[in-house]
Order: sequence, then structure tokens, then C-alpha cells
Amino acid sequence: MSKNLYWFAFGIAVISGLAGASFGPEIAGIANFLLIGAGAWIGWTCVRSSQAKDYAIGAAALVFLNHSGWGDAGSTLAALPWIGTQVAAMFGNLVNLVLVIAAVGMLKNLTDTAQESATSAA
Repeated sequence: MSKNLYWFAFGIAVISGLAGASFGPEIAGIANFLLIGAGAWIGWTCVRSSQAKDYAIGAAALVFLNHSGWGDAGSTLAALPWIGTQVAAMFGNLVNLVLVIAAVGMLKNLTDTAQESATSAA
């Protein structure tokens, strides 16, 4: 199920990036909701405690890569002829997906650690 959900979220990121401005704001909002919801579910169910740190490091690297002051990958991709804006939008969607997965995975790791600590202290 989680693998299918990952492909679903990846497909939404690609399709909404390719369609770009041709979607209305309602469809774009629904696509973002599905993308963030799928990322939250994937982060909660698939990220194990041993992997949470790796996801967080990868998400931080993507933030630095996409930030306008450091890597500026979104603007660099947008400068590609013909398909630049679509590729930049797809990249931004995928960065958002990874950020949500990492954030929820870290939150799950935090709650699991707190629960284990509370159980062992009692």
C-alpha cells in the first residue's frame, strides 16, 4: 500500500508540475492537499526510527539546494528552454513531498522515543 501511495504522490507531483497554470486554483489546491496528505501518511507509516535522521538530512540538503541564496535549483531549472517552468514546478513539488515525509518521520521518531522512555521509566 505504501509503495503505491508513494507512486501516487509522485504522479501527482509530476502531473501538477506539468499542467502548471492550466489547472485552476481549485484543482491545484486539491493536488497539493493530496500530495501533502500522501507525504504525511508515507512519513508516519514508512519511516523507521533508524531512518528518520537520514530523511531529515536529505530534506535539509534539498532545502539548501532549492533556496534562492544558496543552490537556487528552482530558478536554474526554470531557465531551461520550453519546459523549464514545468520542470521547476515538478522539482518544487517533489521537494515539498520529501520535506513532509521527513518532518512527519521525525515527529513519529520523537513520539516513539518519548513513549519508550515513558514506558521504561514506569
